[in-house]
Amino acid sequence: MEHSVLPRRTGRRRRAVVTAAAAIAGVAALGVSMFGGGTVERPDRPGTELAAQLDALRGANDLVRATRAEVGRDPALYPTAYGRLEAALPTGHRTGGKPVPGIRPAALAQLARTDLLDTPAWRAQYVCLSLSATSQAAEPSRPSRPSRAADVPAVSLATNAAAVLKRAGLLTRAETEALGYLRAPDPGDDATTSLATRAAFLQTLACLGRDDQVAPAALTRLAADTAQVDRPVPALYAVEALRAVGVRARAARVLRHADADLRRADCVVLEPIQRAASALLRRELTRQTRACLLPALHDPDTQTRWLVRRALALGASDSSAPPIPAPTAAVRPDGLVAKSPTQLGTLTATYNVARALTASGGQQRTPGWLRNGLKRLGSDPGLDPSDRLLLAMTCHRLSLACGPQADKGAAEAAERTVPARLTTENQHSWYGATAARPEFGLGCPRTSVASPRHEGDALPSRSLRVAAVLADAGCTTQARRLTEGTDLVAQAQRALRDGELAAASDAVQAALAADQNVAQGFWNELPALLAPYRDAEFPDLYADSPGGAASADATRAAYYLLA
Repeated sequence: MEHSVLPRRTGRRRRAVVTAAAAIAGVAALGVSMFGGGTVERPDRPGTELAAQLDALRGANDLVRATRAEVGRDPALYPTAYGRLEAALPTGHRTGGKPVPGIRPAALAQLARTDLLDTPAWRAQYVCLSLSATSQAAEPSRPSRPSRAADVPAVSLATNAAAVLKRAGLLTRAETEALGYLRAPDPGDDATTSLATRAAFLQTLACLGRDDQVAPAALTRLAADTAQVDRPVPALYAVEALRAVGVRARAARVLRHADADLRRADCVVLEPIQRAASALLRRELTRQTRACLLPALHDPDTQTRWLVRRALALGASDSSAPPIPAPTAAVRPDGLVAKSPTQLGTLTATYNVARALTASGGQQRTPGWLRNGLKRLGSDPGLDPSDRLLLAMTCHRLSLACGPQADKGAAEAAERTVPARLTTENQHSWYGATAARPEFGLGCPRTSVASPRHEGDALPSRSLRVAAVLADAGCTTQARRLTEGTDLVAQAQRALRDGELAAASDAVQAALAADQNVAQGFWNELPALLAPYRDAEFPDLYADSPGGAASADATRAAYYLLA
């Protein structure tokens, strides 16, 4: 889940467990291996300095960052939601938080409309959490009314949230997605991700006043699954979401181990966010847990800090304990919170770079810091289950033995079912499951994809991506059918001239898979077409558009063109 707890879907799980997908939604941005095209002379293999220049994309966690451009100054939905909740919680020995700056509906709606890392239902979840932060330290599953100091009128949370989402053009889509998932969870999601997602979406529907549309059977199933899950964070969120709609649930499996977990002297055995959730479920803050949680108040992830602060508040009545320091999240005057300035890498970006290294023949030169970072994850017992598959794919691509977590991910790849038909609702799990198959030699899955609608004489970028992923999985017949009647090489040339490197790469991979003729002239002019995309300071890295900063996905796309 890209190291977050709630899935940053469509791209970030992803982050209650992150899906992630969270997690693996980012796997959609993949190239494919070469097929067809006849005998041509390709340009000399570039990328001799690629491995050395990857330091420019090195994250603080020794994974690859998505882009060389520093992030952290712009607001985003996820840190706004949890940063505001953190700011409302106690500091020192006080039992109440200080008032949180009011949030402007127009600013929040604009953020929800433009922050495209998550699906509509997840964006609705973050809108609800953002609005639920008040002058009291309220749990998000029991949100109180917004502060009267806020610009939002003092009316019900449901009215406020619905108004913001309607203004952002997301209300109907968010409700449909949330209700649909609760009715029929994505079969491609593992049990932990499914539980976390259902809990978040139930909480969102309750926030919007639509929880009465959720079938009782779905609530009963969620309560039963809560008792079986072994991860404290999704269990806590499920218990709280169900409690808010009048359903009692007990995280039986988590509580069976909570006593031992909260008294472990080794702080590394249990992640701070999981330890905090375990303490909240147990309603007990042991001395050892407090010692393990205090350093996490400076964690770069706002959700981690918020849950840790909630857990530490269990000991607020202990006058002998040192005071809890003030929150680190800075809420701006418009009520929004900027992304963390810590530049962290992600598994999605790391996998893209692994593909670039293999395409350039440089996997043996993989930097030591990246090898070590992957191996640390592979031996981390607290790694989120939704991260295991992408970790396994990356390590397999780089021929690394990364440890037990990667081994589990490889085993799960064979068990992962590709949906029988690609739809808008299941596209994230479809991409993830289909992209994993060629990595482990699992062959073409039994799945169908509807023929796309052409945009003039070109294919939509989404259809190009689908064709590329199918071709990589060995489904060449379907890839040919999807691209039939389109001059993909001409489309690739237009895309490169229009500043769309990823689309150009997908078009060429689809053309090769469909046995379309790729003339020698195209390969001859390719280096010149790609030259504007080279990073000015690190020329073996590539940017998404001419003149931009290098990104992992663009670098993968460029080397798949040049391979």
